[in-house]
Amino acid sequence: MKMRQDNMLDDIVTETGRKKRATLRDIAALAGVGTATVERALNNRGNVRPETCRRILTVARDLDYFPTLPGLHRGVLHIDVLLVRPETLFYSRLNRAFAALAGSLGKDIQIHRSFVRENDTADFVARIKQASYPRAALILACPSHPDILDALREVASRNMPVIQIMTRNLPDLPYIGIDNYAAGRTAALCLTRSLAPHMPATGKGAVIALCHSMAYANHRERIEGFSSYLADSARDCPELREVFFDRDDPEEAARLVHRAIEEIPDLVGLYTAGGDNLRIGDVLRRHTRRRLSWVGHEVNDVTRGCLIDGTMDFAIDQTPEAQAGLALHLCLQKLGIIPALIGFDAPKFRLVTSENLD
Repeated sequence: MKMRQDNMLDDIVTETGRKKRATLRDIAALAGVGTATVERALNNRGNVRPETCRRILTVARDLDYFPTLPGLHRGVLHIDVLLVRPETLFYSRLNRAFAALAGSLGKDIQIHRSFVRENDTADFVARIKQASYPRAALILACPSHPDILDALREVASRNMPVIQIMTRNLPDLPYIGIDNYAAGRTAALCLTRSLAPHMPATGKGAVIALCHSMAYANHRERIEGFSSYLADSARDCPELREVFFDRDDPEEAARLVHRAIEEIPDLVGLYTAGGDNLRIGDVLRRHTRRRLSWVGHEVNDVTRGCLIDGTMDFAIDQTPEAQAGLALHLCLQKLGIIPALIGFDAPKFRLVTSENLD
């Protein structure tokens, strides 16, 4: 395959003997895919397997399909990715996605991935403001603390690309992530529909919601969307009795759900809006006499099992791999490394049930 690729590379020349600019058709031939697949991969439109996407990007780079680094970039170009909570399945999944992307880039671009303690505001501010190398761009997920947001504004004012991922704290800066308000409303709709057979004979029943805290804009938006749907459909929906804050601690989340089941006799459902779902299934399985409907976020090994055995009804997955790819794509566009070809759509969340698990 390598020999064939080298031969085909030699074929991409003009009649005068000079190498011509590669086309989508050239990349498709070398990668062994169709031109439509190449277009989707280069524009991060989804529906392309990660290994296929990496192969396409490698071929495109070998063909010099993307422009070389502009003159304003000297030496290695450094891009920072700052994330939080490495112990959570979502952020570890996002981190792995950036690691895979880093491996597909040339030696002229380095992605530096690191985790920052979300409760250490001073360290977060320092990491945003300065790096030990000449940083060209910043991609991050962070709490919406005023000092952190001021630091982001300061860095962005230096004309450095700052890409918000997963949660949008500043509306004037680029954001790659799902519509969290719509995700919350979708969760409420699914919960309401799945509750119909389990509603009490009298009254509308109660539901609870759990999330990390209100420190992250995405959690606030999800809870707002969830509660607004229930309020808009008051006649047909259960009552949102309480919102619990567990700081994405699985043990605390389990304790809160257990207590709610014990203390709220008309409890019929719950919505977990954060990454606190590792122990929820264990609690619900212990309370077999109370069939609660559960809608949560992210598909992982734990929620997959809960969907299969019916403990969880719906999972809203925000495909962190797509978010990482789009964030890096936008970052490289803003740096002038790759052309803004056609653009790309914002990432969409997937509604997953036991019937469409992959």
